[in-house]
Amino acid sequence: MGLFIVSVDHAEHGLGAVAAAAEQVKGLGLSLTDAPEVRGAMVLSTCNRVLVLAELAGGLEDPESLLRGLLRRHGAIALAESTSVLSDDDAVWRVFRIASGLESMVTGEREIAGQLKRALADARRDNTASYLVAHLVEEALRTSRKVEVGTGLSAQGRTVVAIGLDLVARRVELAGARVLVMGTGSYAGASCAQLRSRGVAEILVHSASGRADGFARRHEVSAVAQEDLPGVLAGVDLVVTCRGNGTPALTSELARTALRERARNLQVGPLVALDLAVSGDVEEPSPAGLCVIGLENIRDAVPDSAAAEQGRAEQIVADGVRELAVDLERRRLSPAVVALRDVLSDLVATELDRLPAEGEIPVGKAAQALRRLAASMAHIPAARARIASEQGLGDRWLNSLTDVLGIDVEVDAPFLDLAAVEATAEAACPVTGLRIDDLAPDSSTNLVGQGVEESPKHLKPKDLTTVMKESR
Repeated sequence: MGLFIVSVDHAEHGLGAVAAAAEQVKGLGLSLTDAPEVRGAMVLSTCNRVLVLAELAGGLEDPESLLRGLLRRHGAIALAESTSVLSDDDAVWRVFRIASGLESMVTGEREIAGQLKRALADARRDNTASYLVAHLVEEALRTSRKVEVGTGLSAQGRTVVAIGLDLVARRVELAGARVLVMGTGSYAGASCAQLRSRGVAEILVHSASGRADGFARRHEVSAVAQEDLPGVLAGVDLVVTCRGNGTPALTSELARTALRERARNLQVGPLVALDLAVSGDVEEPSPAGLCVIGLENIRDAVPDSAAAEQGRAEQIVADGVRELAVDLERRRLSPAVVALRDVLSDLVATELDRLPAEGEIPVGKAAQALRRLAASMAHIPAARARIASEQGLGDRWLNSLTDVLGIDVEVDAPFLDLAAVEATAEAACPVTGLRIDDLAPDSSTNLVGQGVEESPKHLKPKDLTTVMKESR
């Protein structure tokens, strides 16, 4: 297929490598598809991994090196130097497992499905998603929904946000708390839903990009203006940072200002920040009095999944991969099916052209036309049967007849092994009847020189030309 995945993920490379890779992929899909060898590309960047899914043209001498070179040229060095490169079948399996949450930091989490869907939407918007890339991701997402319904993995509610808030709850009483969310992306929406389910009293949202008002209306929370941010930050119990654009949402200076205000207001306890950004939204080093819970802490707190539920999910993924394989195989064969229909249509058209343009057709004429049509349709298979019999491929022809036309015919076993006969015939000289084995030196030829004439059976290879001339 020419399908490749290059990735940097939390399990193999660590979150630091994921963060480094995430900073290098802006505009990568467009950059890759500018190369004529790349038919399609999609980039997925999450807190768990950064991944490039690319379809390359067939017949390339070293497609992996080509892809690494294109990544390096764009500046995606972390991906270009990644040890995780998969192709074709392995790439398909990886996409299905990722979509179903089986490769996530939290097994079975559903956030990845939304992130994958948005990555495909971005690729389609930029016109970088080829048919194969898009179809693969769509089928993987369809399978992920089956995993959600058919297993209890997602029903356990274990997501990155949920486990992060579990850690926060050890320090902050969430029921009745005031929370500031910094960011308006997918994690911000998931955070608001989780916070509301845990009984927080008020959720406020801030966005440096100016999208806070629209987000606040959609999620029924309150927007915070830039000038009000220090005062609001000083009065909340928890701040959730999930902007993830490479620059800190909560700077050290802003945190110190808020902490000084909290001290003046005699607020007890540290200010807790839940940092959900892979690149880190809380500037380091954080000042004293600010407690930061990041993705490393969340990963260490992830509980094991039930083996039975994971096994069921793996089976659903396997079924999904098989369905995709069958669908792609049908599409691969469809040109042959179309060609078959065209051949049959041409045969029918030829017979129709022979019939009178107007008036009734006698039964005899119609029967003759149908017999000619049947003979024409049988001509090519019959000719192939003759060729197959000449080449010792009769059984293969019979199997094709069954597979294509559904015709099962019981025939006798071959009387002679044609392949063996052909092998014997090819090994003998058509003029002398000598075989290659006859031309090999034999110890019994030591009688030459003792008055016994050398027989043709013991001729050496250099004498074969002379014998053939004499036999003429």
